[in-house]
Amino acid sequence: MNRNVLKLLPLLALIPLQLIGFADALPQEPQGIEELVTLAKEYEKAGNANQAVYYYDKVANAYWRANDLRNAIIHFEKAIENIRKVGNSNGEKLLHISVGLLYSELGDYSNAQQSFEEALSIANATGMKQDIGQILQNISTTQIEQGKYQEALVTLGKIEPIAQELGDQKLLRNVYYNYNRAYEGLKNTEKAAEYFNLYAMLTKKIQAEEARKKELEAKAMVESAGKVVQQVAQEREQTVKKLFETSKELDEREQSLKEVEKLTREQQMQIELLNAEMKLRDAVIKNQRLLQRVYVGIILFSLAFALVLYYAYVQKRRANKLLEEKNEEISRQHDAISRQADELRELNALKDKIFSIIAHDLRSPLFSLITMLNIAKEGHFTAESFKEILDELLINVNYTTSLLENLLTWAKNQMHGTKVNPKNFDLGQLVNSSIQLLNETAETKEIKLKNSIAEGTYVFADTDMADIVIRNLISNAIKFCNAGDKITVWNSVAEGMVTVCVEDTGIGMTDDVLQKLFGTQINSMPGTKNEKGTGLGLILCKEFIQMNGGAIWAESKPAKGSKFFFTLPVASL
Repeated sequence: MNRNVLKLLPLLALIPLQLIGFADALPQEPQGIEELVTLAKEYEKAGNANQAVYYYDKVANAYWRANDLRNAIIHFEKAIENIRKVGNSNGEKLLHISVGLLYSELGDYSNAQQSFEEALSIANATGMKQDIGQILQNISTTQIEQGKYQEALVTLGKIEPIAQELGDQKLLRNVYYNYNRAYEGLKNTEKAAEYFNLYAMLTKKIQAEEARKKELEAKAMVESAGKVVQQVAQEREQTVKKLFETSKELDEREQSLKEVEKLTREQQMQIELLNAEMKLRDAVIKNQRLLQRVYVGIILFSLAFALVLYYAYVQKRRANKLLEEKNEEISRQHDAISRQADELRELNALKDKIFSIIAHDLRSPLFSLITMLNIAKEGHFTAESFKEILDELLINVNYTTSLLENLLTWAKNQMHGTKVNPKNFDLGQLVNSSIQLLNETAETKEIKLKNSIAEGTYVFADTDMADIVIRNLISNAIKFCNAGDKITVWNSVAEGMVTVCVEDTGIGMTDDVLQKLFGTQINSMPGTKNEKGTGLGLILCKEFIQMNGGAIWAESKPAKGSKFFFTLPVASL
């Protein structure tokens, strides 16, 4: 809670009530709270509402100073009951403000707002715009503390023209501060920053005006000190002149007393000269002391003025730092929103591509398979043509199976997030399993598969993810190889990482195609026998390798084959 904002009217709430006509001729003041309570009740019972209000107010303020806020509220409310009997609306307004401030300190902003609104009703009736503006400012603060940001904005909209009409810069500064808090509560960072800038600029202006006022006061003090120094100098000149005249007078006396006995004359002269010297010395000492006091006063004033300037400088730096932090926060939020928007656009494009694949690439092979099976069922194929159809059906089924597996794996990873379950396993055995599954497809295209990873090459990773990566990379290699080509899987170990390479002697790729392989866009090219693909396989490979702490990349030249590399951590056995 910002008590400095809530207590915009601290003096109004604590003005002694006898100064505004609430007390008669007062007896000797009692010391204890209990004596004050007793007097208040006695005057209330006797029907003397003025005196009852006076003592209830003193009791409430005593409890307030003792930080007993609940008892302070109780006795302020008793004072309000009595003051209504008197009909002094201005005093009632002040008491309501005090109650509102107490509820605010207790964090009871609902009751605080109600008290301020009762004070506002009285202020509206009297038409005192200064009081209306200050009370509305307190109400806006309680609304913000209660999370009633829209209501606070309406209230602040009433205060701002009042502050501008009165030329009250401090009230206007507090209005801008509460605008900033309300818009922060509404998550409107742009508006919050706008009003914070207005608040900071107005605060800077007020501080500059106050510093200028203090500077003028300091100059006046310096000028006054200069006049004192000048007066002391004049007095010193007069003293020297007087001493000169005295000396001259002594000379004249000396001449007139020449006939007097020599011894007596010399003694008298010595006495007079001694007295004159003592007077001169006293005058010099007095002058020096006065000058010392003036110089000390100037030094103390200069130190005080320097402290005021330093305090203003510190406040300025603090405000500038707060502004910089706000600007950095806004910039970070803007960058985060931009990144999220880019990610959403990419995901949306990916979603559209997935639906296109499901609608076309998945449906077409299935319809083709159903059509061929129906024709075969009706006996329209010869044994030789049926064998060719079976080869084509095998390719379609393999493609459809791979597509479904990649689609389901990708969808699971995107919707629910795949949990990595790393463990130590033999990479050579995993590659052997993948080659056995894909060997029939490779033989159909007359392509040789070779595993050059020795058994006993252990890595630490998620086995299922690694299996999907290896099968996708070997399937892609088969897709882009011709009859007689060869696919080899080999590895190397360095710096705690196992580097795996799936190398083929196929048709290779251009630099443009190579750069697009591991992006977020789905790209797919037909194979050497017009095999279709989805482009999802490499996206899955990149995600799974990165989730296991590795990296993936490729090297290729047209007509010179391709090499797909990925890394996994070495197992700690």
